[in-house]
Amino acid sequence: MKFFSFILIFIVVFVLQPDKGVHCENYHVMYKNYIERVVSHIYSQIISYRKQDSNNDMDIDEAFQPNSKMLNFRQKYCYIIGIINFKYLQILRKFLSAIKLVLGKCQKFYQENELNYFIPFVQILETVVKNSKTMIENLHNAMTFLSYIDTRFLFSEGFIPHPIIDAIDFIHQFVLEISLETNSFDLNKSPYEISEMKLENLTVFQTEASEKVEFFFQNCYFMDIFQTKDFKNIKIAELPNDLMSVRKEILNKFFDEIIEVWYKNLGFEEFLNPKTAEFIPPIDPDTIQNDGIEALNIIRKESGWEKMNHISIVYFGKQFSVDRIINDEVSNINFRIKKEHVSQLLRCRFTEILKNYRTLLSAMLNVCNKNAINYYHNCLTKLFSSFVKSKKMLLDLHEALVTLNKSSIWSVNYNSKSSLHKVFEWVADFLSLLEDNDFSLNNIDDNEMEVIEKLLVNFKNNLAFFSTQLTSELSQCDFWCHIEDTFKNVKYYTNYFRNQENLSINSNPEFSIQIMLNACNFFESFCESVSKSCYEDLGFEKLSHCKNKELDSRLL
Repeated sequence: MKFFSFILIFIVVFVLQPDKGVHCENYHVMYKNYIERVVSHIYSQIISYRKQDSNNDMDIDEAFQPNSKMLNFRQKYCYIIGIINFKYLQILRKFLSAIKLVLGKCQKFYQENELNYFIPFVQILETVVKNSKTMIENLHNAMTFLSYIDTRFLFSEGFIPHPIIDAIDFIHQFVLEISLETNSFDLNKSPYEISEMKLENLTVFQTEASEKVEFFFQNCYFMDIFQTKDFKNIKIAELPNDLMSVRKEILNKFFDEIIEVWYKNLGFEEFLNPKTAEFIPPIDPDTIQNDGIEALNIIRKESGWEKMNHISIVYFGKQFSVDRIINDEVSNINFRIKKEHVSQLLRCRFTEILKNYRTLLSAMLNVCNKNAINYYHNCLTKLFSSFVKSKKMLLDLHEALVTLNKSSIWSVNYNSKSSLHKVFEWVADFLSLLEDNDFSLNNIDDNEMEVIEKLLVNFKNNLAFFSTQLTSELSQCDFWCHIEDTFKNVKYYTNYFRNQENLSINSNPEFSIQIMLNACNFFESFCESVSKSCYEDLGFEKLSHCKNKELDSRLL
């Protein structure tokens, strides 16, 4: 009977376990198929542009024309990103060149003090920039959408070109500001003075924007000979090279043509507001996506992210700043990648916190070992007292991690760079140490020294085990994290606590105790700051809609 029971259990495990894999695999396949449809649509449109622009070009070598049936998904993806990067930079180049032409005329009239021409030309220039708003917004939306494609989920590691969104970000921000501008200038100033200020702003904008565009233009990575040929063969809307021909009507026609050809026809209008099933992004059945979207849109607006400006993440070869990660509204279209970015950023931040936590505890232990030999146990009681006070910080970190998982922002995946499971384990281990041992020393008896020594052994063993795991983690950290490390090492803080307030290091017990008190105050202040910045100031208390959700069983 036992034998048959064993066989039955084996069959149940064997049959049910793969279902979980198939379930995950189904979403993986659905997401890849969705992106493949998007990429194929853009690719087919670009190929049609190439054919249209190549009809009268007899020098094109047909042998070098890409065959859509021969290109795999990765090649198609690289092709469309390369072409769009290059063409969008060309469009921005032409736009900024037109602005430069009008700027030159404005500056000429300004230098010659021809007010009858200077003021109207500045107004014309401002109108041109405002009229570009829809085009710039559309190009920005297209680049933003491409940046939402989760390449790490689609490809194995290797070179993949990324959408060049940084240059257009700067231009987009300026055009939005100038379009929303009403009467921000001092009404007491004359029209001439206002035009002077506007000319200066527009000149600075054109110069800085051109530098950014040229930087990316010169540093664009192009994938293959097919692309380099098509960079030239696929034309964009033309603009006259002389100032007299650059009229508002011609520029508006240029803007409209760019919107039609390089935004609408490529499908971005449909991708961002999908009406057909083929372009609606799939939802992972293992997540409650609406909860995750709501949670991300709550916490991304909180002030705690400012404390992470020294951190950036590396996601499939591209570096992302905190602003880039939390700036955009989260929706069904970008939830998949936003939750990965936020989880990876918090993995960096929480790992940094626990590294600094270990550093301070080790420094405090050093102080007891080297500066309080004659008052060793007294020093240890103060260390343990501070360690107990750190429990609130650990509980807040634990609650933040639990909430991230319950809200579908962080999904447990042991091989993912965005998985927080190691941090979760470390925090849980420290909490268990505090739960299982009375470091508060409230119930000590006559064997006080023996109790303290036993606690010290448990404390040091736990700290040593954590240090080993943390060292292993930090050895890989640079591959997914960039941290401008302002926190010092154990030796630095040991000396800092000794030298604070110019304390003399001698055998006087008051001095020895004061050194430890300095260390404890610093440590407790650090823990309070972490609780505030990483729990309260990130808005985890506001995610009440996720509190009653189930925690991943692997974290129980």
